[in-house]
Amino acid sequence: MLSSGVHEAWTSVYIPQMLNGTNTIQITSDEGSWITISMGLGGLIGCIITSFLTDTFGRKKTILLTAFPNFIASLLLAYANSVIVFCVARIISGVASGMTIAVIPHYLGEIADPKIRGTLGTIIPIFNLVGFLFINIVGTYLTITVSSLVSSVFPVLLLLTFAWMPESPYYLIMKGNFDGAQKSLKKLKGVSDVLDELNRLKETVVKQIGNRGKIVELFTKKSNRNALLIVFILLNGKQFTGIGPIDAYAQLIFQQIFDNLSPLLITLIYYMTRLIMVIVSSFFADRIGRRPILIVSFFGCAVTLFLLAIYLYMKSHTTVDVTEYRILPILFLEGFAVFYSFLTSVPLTILGELFPMNVKVFASIFYQTYLYIITAVVIKLFQLMTDNFGMEMSFFVFAISCVFHLILIFQFVLETKGQSLEEIQDCLHKSEIKSSR
Repeated sequence: MLSSGVHEAWTSVYIPQMLNGTNTIQITSDEGSWITISMGLGGLIGCIITSFLTDTFGRKKTILLTAFPNFIASLLLAYANSVIVFCVARIISGVASGMTIAVIPHYLGEIADPKIRGTLGTIIPIFNLVGFLFINIVGTYLTITVSSLVSSVFPVLLLLTFAWMPESPYYLIMKGNFDGAQKSLKKLKGVSDVLDELNRLKETVVKQIGNRGKIVELFTKKSNRNALLIVFILLNGKQFTGIGPIDAYAQLIFQQIFDNLSPLLITLIYYMTRLIMVIVSSFFADRIGRRPILIVSFFGCAVTLFLLAIYLYMKSHTTVDVTEYRILPILFLEGFAVFYSFLTSVPLTILGELFPMNVKVFASIFYQTYLYIITAVVIKLFQLMTDNFGMEMSFFVFAISCVFHLILIFQFVLETKGQSLEEIQDCLHKSEIKSSR
């Protein structure tokens, strides 16, 4: 996830430099957007191939495989001299990112003790944000070539360190390797007597294999259709907060908002806030519920984005001197960082709760595939709106989107806190999702 974060935020620091022609080649705004969203195409490929790799080669080997496209992408970025090569490098890094997002939650879910599974889940956004911080700091002071060569060290470290981790005992039992599963459990649990746990896992795996679903069941069963609707609402809502463009163009956006402040300084403050709040948010989902978190988060994002849009409008289209109010956009931006941080893990948590085991893998593929598509759409839309109507228009649209999705959450998203998976399925079977609150 560290390498994925580095590649995802790579555009934040280097697209502004390439637009100005101060690093390698000079590009246009349109070319910059294609370099940015090309990573999403690779992500689609990575998600799809991982659905086959995880059960063929195993969770651990699939994670180790992500090191190779990340390493190749870093080398290509280091020596790229055209837009096409940059796009190819980003596609390859996207393949690694798609594989990572698809396999790591799967692996963590199978090796982690249920008591710490939720906490371990925050590892993904935490390492992602650390990658964001790393490339924004390093990229400000180093050329594309040097920073890419430095970044190529991370996949090498993954190979050297993760090779010692045990394979998922679930996977080993699926393949009939019971001795290997027993050794894996001993290493994971830190105890020698794991026979009871091994027998329990055998029963679970046998049930899952005997009840394998089909992808069409996502659309033919009413409960799965209702679950897909909720996932669709949350994914659209999350991406239409504008988080994709903000991450992709962070320094470029902050440079336009803050005239007299270092874009790097604002970027560091912004990502440090998100990093801290992601850690804090992990303690709330099981205490106050998913719906309250979603409602407060979307409302807060709507307000802060709307205020940012007003500030940008006043700065660009009125005679009002906004320099004396320059503390306000910092507060709005930090407010957005706080509210959005609570959205980071909740949709993934809900995804794991809404679908029965026999179709969960298909739901996961749908989630990840659609995530990359909608992220690319929003990033391109942001570039087009900003170039033609100004950045304030983009933030107005994102604010309105937050309000719209807030209404949809009130209407359709059920509360899953404290409910068993069976109870959740009963709620989803009902004709009116909203009646299951």
